[in-house]
Amino acid sequence: MSLERRAVVRAWLALGVACAVCAGSPPAGAGVMRLEPWRGHVSLGYGHLFSDSLSPGGSISVAGGVDYPLNATLRVGPVIGISILGSHDVKRGSITAGLDYTLLDAALQLHWLPRSGRVTRVSLGPGVAAARSQLQVGAGGAGFLDLAVDEVRPEVALDVSAMPRRQQIVAVGLEAGVRVVAVRRVTWTLTTLRLTIHY
Repeated sequence: MSLERRAVVRAWLALGVACAVCAGSPPAGAGVMRLEPWRGHVSLGYGHLFSDSLSPGGSISVAGGVDYPLNATLRVGPVIGISILGSHDVKRGSITAGLDYTLLDAALQLHWLPRSGRVTRVSLGPGVAAARSQLQVGAGGAGFLDLAVDEVRPEVALDVSAMPRRQQIVAVGLEAGVRVVAVRRVTWTLTTLRLTIHY
């Protein structure tokens, strides 16, 4: 088994173990996992990739997820996001090629809800990301193949949110996030700033 496949398998195993632990740890007093405590969120905003000199200018980033309470200050749940990060033109000799960057990721995060301060939610967990920089070139594309990326790799996902503490039905706030993905050629670090809606 290749190193890349082993890394992906380890990430999925970590997700599976975390899910199993969470499924066996409902809130105190609850015999089974009920539907009422589940919460969801949707986030929309801007994502920017830091990788190397070819990093694009950044563009739209969207994410959504659900979470379940473990106790008064901890929740757990999956989040899925996609970031369309823009394009970058590369010139070699007389040929110009374009690279279109996207990142699709899924993570299982533990959410900590601080009791005071401006930050109301800190989310951290492992995940899996599909990192892609698609090559757009006519003749002579073989000279740019080293720049193309199409990999599924493990990631670390961190989000920090600020929103009203008293959530009735819907709460709106700001979410800043980081995704670190160990792409083979160069590590991808995605930063996001999004409007988040929790319901």
